[in-house]
Amino acid sequence: MSKHVRWLQEQLKSWVAEGLVSPQQAEQIQRRYPEPKGGAPWGTIIFAGLGAIVFGLGVILLFAYNWQAIPKAGKLAVIFLSILASHATGLWLFARQDWRRPLGEALTLLGTMLFGSGIWLVAQIYHIDEHFPNGFLLWAVGALALAWAMPSIAQGILSVVLLCIWACSETWGFDHTLHIAPWLILLGVGGLSWHLRSRLLLVFVLAGLNLTFLATVGSITGELVLPVWLNLAAAFLAVGKLTGKRQWFAASEPVWRFFGWFGFLVSLYLLTFGDLAGDVLGWAGSGEQKTASTVLMYAWGAFAVAVLTWLPLAAELIGSGEGRRLALTESPEEWLVPLTAILLHIVCVSQLYREEWLVAGIFNLVFLALSAAWMGRGCRSGLVRPTVLGSLLFTALAIARYFDLFDSLLVRGFVFLAVGGVLFAEGILFMRARRRARTQEPGR
Repeated sequence: MSKHVRWLQEQLKSWVAEGLVSPQQAEQIQRRYPEPKGGAPWGTIIFAGLGAIVFGLGVILLFAYNWQAIPKAGKLAVIFLSILASHATGLWLFARQDWRRPLGEALTLLGTMLFGSGIWLVAQIYHIDEHFPNGFLLWAVGALALAWAMPSIAQGILSVVLLCIWACSETWGFDHTLHIAPWLILLGVGGLSWHLRSRLLLVFVLAGLNLTFLATVGSITGELVLPVWLNLAAAFLAVGKLTGKRQWFAASEPVWRFFGWFGFLVSLYLLTFGDLAGDVLGWAGSGEQKTASTVLMYAWGAFAVAVLTWLPLAAELIGSGEGRRLALTESPEEWLVPLTAILLHIVCVSQLYREEWLVAGIFNLVFLALSAAWMGRGCRSGLVRPTVLGSLLFTALAIARYFDLFDSLLVRGFVFLAVGGVLFAEGILFMRARRRARTQEPGR
């Protein structure tokens, strides 16, 4: 029983004894505030899953130590019987709607770990000399198939990890560009997270999507990484806003927004450095002929996705007076995101990136505008999060320019005095806003 329900029941007893409410009224109040249903037993799921993975590794090492002494038929029997036993027992327990369900999921996870080890053990038995990343792909497909069949969040997470290992092994180890890897994660596992309404699985999906997408474009040319990442982050932010507004898996909005703002802020911050900005934005003016079409496909494709995801929000801003009012009063600084994506694309296409410090100056102003907007909104409304975020961005920008722009210690001293003065004034305005909000509360 939760502490809130326990407190209410204790209070109801005393209220009935004092004659404040009748027993019938106390019963009605108690029915209105029932004991909330328990959520998923995450403690059992996490520890049982970790235990299954560690146990599976132990079994693998134990057999590896005695592997040479086991005959070929015995080896195959051990591999297939262990996989079959783990999955059969796990699926039988998973079908029970009680405490045995998470234990069953853990056993199926153990079976998938044994399936992965079996891929390499069978290859060793028959001396199969195969391209080793294919083993991770086969392992990931098995985990993904089981994730949909059960369905299972843990199997989905494992499939994301394995798909990332496969894609990065191919890209970084063998210089193979895998265009399909991000789509397997987005459609295969992302669709499962949407079906199960699992924010945890969505976290792994978006992290894996970022990793595989950037690894793919990085293998084509390094000058694509930051533009594609910024456009991808802009699309994430738009999808997050749309899921909240349209009630499409609204609980996922914080996850989309986190990955959106993280990618946008990191890429925008890197673009404020003049030397770096000139080196990482030249996709439109360089590249070999054989990769030119691929570069254009990713550069224009990422930009198109960013713009298209923001179009429904822009339509609301233009068409509805109420929508315009909400967009311009709740979080107007968010519209800097699509505008920055458009500006970045113009800089790349026009080859303005050759003027390094001009481009860096533009993105410094965008970064400063975003931090000032957050600081201003936080101080006006007495909100902690935008105030802290804006202050951190402003401080990070000042520190960066301290090292690469100002050589004189005197000028550096004045810069830090100015930054300190701004933060001090912000603190005063924030405290006033908080005090004003407290005085306006009902009953004061």
